[in-house]
Amino acid sequence: MNLRPLLKRDSQRQLHLIETLYYSQHARSSEELAKITRCTPPALLNDIRSVNSQSDYYKIVRKNSLYQLELKDNAALDVLYSTLLNQSMAFKVLEAIFFEECYSLSELSQKLFCSLTTIQVAMKDLQAALGTWKLTIHRRPFRLTGNETAIRHLFFLYLSEKKMARADTRFSPEFFELGDAVIHSIIENNQLSVSLAQYNRLRLSFFISLVRISKGHRISSRSLKSTSITAPSQRAVTRFGPHLRKELKILYSEDIMKDSFWLLYSDLFLLSDKQKQQILKTNYSLAYHYETHYELAEKLSQMLVDPLTEEQKEQLVTILINQHLFHAGTKEFISVLQDRKKDCLRLLETFHAHCVYQLRNLVVEFTEDYQLFDSPEFIDNYIYQIVAAVPTCLNGMKQSEKPVNLLVVSTDSKMQESLLTELLRFSIRGNYDIQQVNVQQLQDNSYLAVFEKYDIVISTSTFDVPTCQTPIIAVELCPSIQSLNKIQQLVDQISKRGYQPLTKKER
Repeated sequence: MNLRPLLKRDSQRQLHLIETLYYSQHARSSEELAKITRCTPPALLNDIRSVNSQSDYYKIVRKNSLYQLELKDNAALDVLYSTLLNQSMAFKVLEAIFFEECYSLSELSQKLFCSLTTIQVAMKDLQAALGTWKLTIHRRPFRLTGNETAIRHLFFLYLSEKKMARADTRFSPEFFELGDAVIHSIIENNQLSVSLAQYNRLRLSFFISLVRISKGHRISSRSLKSTSITAPSQRAVTRFGPHLRKELKILYSEDIMKDSFWLLYSDLFLLSDKQKQQILKTNYSLAYHYETHYELAEKLSQMLVDPLTEEQKEQLVTILINQHLFHAGTKEFISVLQDRKKDCLRLLETFHAHCVYQLRNLVVEFTEDYQLFDSPEFIDNYIYQIVAAVPTCLNGMKQSEKPVNLLVVSTDSKMQESLLTELLRFSIRGNYDIQQVNVQQLQDNSYLAVFEKYDIVISTSTFDVPTCQTPIIAVELCPSIQSLNKIQQLVDQISKRGYQPLTKKER
């Protein structure tokens, strides 16, 4: 579940349009794009004009009657998500709810410079979307309640994707500077090994937590009992305290300090071996989850030609726990606009479908036994995180015992036939054998008898064998991308089906 439905309909179309062009392997015609985005050609042209006026980072250009996306070298799709979030009224309302400063719809409409009707519609849509995560909007002031961990994670995702600059907030530069000093202090005191992404998550969660705490929303102290974390230095806390009192009207006491670093004090963010070993000795719940995920890493290792080292297994387990365990309270996957797992798997299923298929079977079996995180979104995220942590698994899976048998039939010279075979070996992934056929074999048998001995026939000319159950793919000497994709899909399908003949629909 994500919050894309909160965007206006034309914004949703534009997002779909840009993502389609970004991941497309070739330029697209206006007819294709209108069909994909489910709109009329005039609406498509309006969307393209609107997209091109949004930002200098990306443009949709037309060349030879086909459309493609041009991005600046230093830009990615995150700039698109940021633009859409900044323009969306529903997300402006969500941000206003975060700060809890508006007591009525009319006050909210004045603050956001829009009509009362617009606010009413946005509020209704927002409540319906957040309700799927069991989160509720209350009035006087407008505020969000429910699972506090889920709420803080939601605002972390929203503010991350919006790319809100500190200068655009109501807090002073000193507030952020001295707050950062507290974060650096706790990292240094605990000798945490923190990547840029992990630091950004820790830092943004820290400031979001302080705002939530100032409005009376706390995480239960029973969840913040970690003995593996040393507090930040008293000097850093003392310097930050006055600014916290001035800008959020709260004292930075020990319990508020723990609440502001809830990810660490609830043992849900493992950032060093020392921290992890201490947690596994004292937190029996996390030790269970760690052991369960370690069994998953063991099974993955057994599927690889080169098994994972002990260090790789532990690293994978740590990543899976950091990315998933805080969701255990809601059992729902929370996302805003960006969906890296979906985008990544879409590409992987094109080029490494058999690997994704094997990983999916592994994760589905794991979640069924684990009785947690068994929704499709969680399963996709597990696959994505495994591939990100162990990218060698894409080409390092043990192959099934029986390869897919490919037959190359060429009417060209022997050298050209050999060239085509090598191009196929270079382009197609999976467990398969490529064989060639000679004239004697074709003379002694019918095409049907020869072709049906193989799983796929690849020819350089047209063969019409009506009753043949084996797929026949005609290619040029240098196969097109479309032909290679079709062959790859067939190899993957046959591998999944245990090498049974494909149905007419699958072919």
